[in-house]
Amino acid sequence: MLASLMTAAAAYAVQRGLSLERVAEAAGLAPKTLIAAPERVPEDAVSRILNLLQRRFPDEAVALELAAAAPLHFLGPLAPLARLAPDLRAGVEMFVHFRSLLSTRAGLEFVEASPGPMLRFEHPNEVEFGGLSAEMGVAMGARVIAEGFGIPHALREVWFDHPPTAPLERYTEAFSAPVRFRAPCNALLLHAARLDDPVDPDAGARLRVLRAHLELVRQQLEQQGEPAELRRIRDAAARNAARQEYRAAALARHLGMSLRTLQRRLDALGTSVRALIDDVRAATARQLISDPALSLFEVAHALGYSTESAFRRAFRRWTGQSPAHYRRSLAR
Repeated sequence: MLASLMTAAAAYAVQRGLSLERVAEAAGLAPKTLIAAPERVPEDAVSRILNLLQRRFPDEAVALELAAAAPLHFLGPLAPLARLAPDLRAGVEMFVHFRSLLSTRAGLEFVEASPGPMLRFEHPNEVEFGGLSAEMGVAMGARVIAEGFGIPHALREVWFDHPPTAPLERYTEAFSAPVRFRAPCNALLLHAARLDDPVDPDAGARLRVLRAHLELVRQQLEQQGEPAELRRIRDAAARNAARQEYRAAALARHLGMSLRTLQRRLDALGTSVRALIDDVRAATARQLISDPALSLFEVAHALGYSTESAFRRAFRRWTGQSPAHYRRSLAR
């Protein structure tokens, strides 16, 4: 199994209050392996961590919560491939074709026969661990479709071949689709009409992470006693940042005014379009750098820089430090 899957599960368990040593013991690995894992780890490592979490939090849908919390780039080399598929059908077929990059033992099959198109999941650990591995796999599959491919509402129904491991409403919330238990297999049933939907080029892991940090960026930017008009413009700039859009003309368009009008209003407020957008970029950079799961390349791309070196120069201008030094200082 790809080590990043296990690392994501271990990080979630530690975040929930379990010690690194306890998580490592459950996974059957040394603690240092959880921190600096090799490229591949035993297939049952994630299942064992999920089982530990389920015993610790028996009334929670831990597999679904982990699938929702983990950044999509923990899918390793498959994450950027989501942006290359022309439509949903091609994207699903691509994931099936490269499934062994994630796990050599897990089964993933795309079927377009009756009762309709479905993405079917299988894993040898399903029975031993009560379906937790299947729940995580199915939930991550749903996220890839909605967020990685940028095609929401593609699910017609969700199937699990085991009984629920958590309250039923958690499943409905997680999938926004009907969920059937003790079904013939574990599967995501898709609306046939959505299979030809083009993949959204603005979707992907980087955009998802940026949106997740948006509220914190707003809090950093908003100042007590700042004029309401300036707060409104900053808020619009932060929303544009969530779409990786940092152009002055795009900000003016978002606010429903000409660029000249926007410049005039900001002049009256004692700042400029360029300075305001730079503030948003700097605050977003600090927030994203604080997430150790993101590479500097991903942060640079999310901020709209074509090269990592251009981002490094800008970050040093904002903070007086290199991105790597700033990140290390946060970890102390």
